[in-house]
Amino acid sequence: MVATRSNSLPFAFVDRPQHEMTKITLGMNIEYLPFIATVREYSTGNKPTTNEETPNFYDMLDMFDCLPSEACMTCLAAEDEIQGGNCELCQGHCSCYCKSLCLVRPPPKPLVAEWRVKRPTSFKDPDRHIPRIIHQTWFEPITREKYPKMSQLVQSFQQAGWQYEFYDDDRAAQFLKAHFPPAVHEAYDALLPGAYKADLFRYCVLLIMGGVYADVDVLLESGLDELILPSVGFMAPQDTPGTESGHRCCLWNGFLAVAPAHPFIAQAIQNVVNHVRNRYTSVDYDDMLCPDPDFSISHTWDTLLTAGPCVLGVSVNDVLRLHRKTGFEPGDIAPISNSDMGQSDGTNKAHLSSPDDARLLIPGRSIILRQDRELNHWHRFVWDEMKMVAISTDLPEYDDRPKSLVHYSETHQKVEVYGLQGVYRNSLRSNEEITISICLDGELAVSNAVTDLD
Repeated sequence: MVATRSNSLPFAFVDRPQHEMTKITLGMNIEYLPFIATVREYSTGNKPTTNEETPNFYDMLDMFDCLPSEACMTCLAAEDEIQGGNCELCQGHCSCYCKSLCLVRPPPKPLVAEWRVKRPTSFKDPDRHIPRIIHQTWFEPITREKYPKMSQLVQSFQQAGWQYEFYDDDRAAQFLKAHFPPAVHEAYDALLPGAYKADLFRYCVLLIMGGVYADVDVLLESGLDELILPSVGFMAPQDTPGTESGHRCCLWNGFLAVAPAHPFIAQAIQNVVNHVRNRYTSVDYDDMLCPDPDFSISHTWDTLLTAGPCVLGVSVNDVLRLHRKTGFEPGDIAPISNSDMGQSDGTNKAHLSSPDDARLLIPGRSIILRQDRELNHWHRFVWDEMKMVAISTDLPEYDDRPKSLVHYSETHQKVEVYGLQGVYRNSLRSNEEITISICLDGELAVSNAVTDLD
């Protein structure tokens, strides 16, 4: 491929006059342009010519009157192994559902486009993987006058010595339109809970710009330069789901430190966009976790699989080519698992399927922070190797958010299928999927036009 001027421009501005690029239209300061990753879209030629629907797993079970009953949902969600929590113990309530799960397979949806992410052409700090920039989002600015308590948490990041960027809803939506193909904003607009929109936005802004994302109810406890070493390319805390079953496969996304164009984040965006545009339910998440799904996650924490911590953990495992319920331990993530290491004449060798294996594109160290839950229910996250408390959250004395706001957890259905109410704006499915890949060093995407890959 031949490099062109368009290679370093945001998606929406390749064929537009440069004078149209402003802080408002870009959703970011224009001086960041040399330091951002860019996305290009390429057609696979598989776009269906008709509006024929490809069924989800939910649709197939509905067709055969095999959806889980209220009794089945209650049994599968039980955390007590005596009462249920798996198909073996829930056969009496879930006979048809459990016989179908992981055996009846929904047909694959057409793969209509590949999005290629090109790494930044320049770096402000060439010795660092993660740039010194902080991102936070909320539906409105957090002022000391309106939020005297929560503004103190925000100030812990504003005063950290790194570049600070705040995004209200309008700026976040504009950022997505400027830097991504329309399918991202379609997914963003389809989601009803604001927390789900913020989940998708954080992945997108980190893919393009890198840096640190923090929820506005998080307190920074350590200096960022000391916490996020130049050698670190990804940092995320453990999360609670899966603790009882031994599969802590969710990564808390309220604090993320990421290099731009990171494969983990690209995979998270791919999963969220595909699942949301195809209106996934908890039944589809069970299918997604096959073989051997962990119901303590998919039925108790289903709200975190739409765009939150559990789909982030699933996405990291996707890149690492591990089972999606593989748990994370504090410390370094090994890019190549033991199962992919071979031994010949006493020498370990990595057996990778192709030279562009996404695991080879993981920059720097990947660090998982340990979750340390205090007796009074607030959380802190620790990097044991550095003996540092990174952040704290769920601090009740700092929470002055409006009590009238509907929490995303209210979309959880205890005895009904999650995803049918309160999650999506409508039930219209795209019946298609996209894939996202990181360009190899030196590989350039040529045009913003949706061109055939053939």
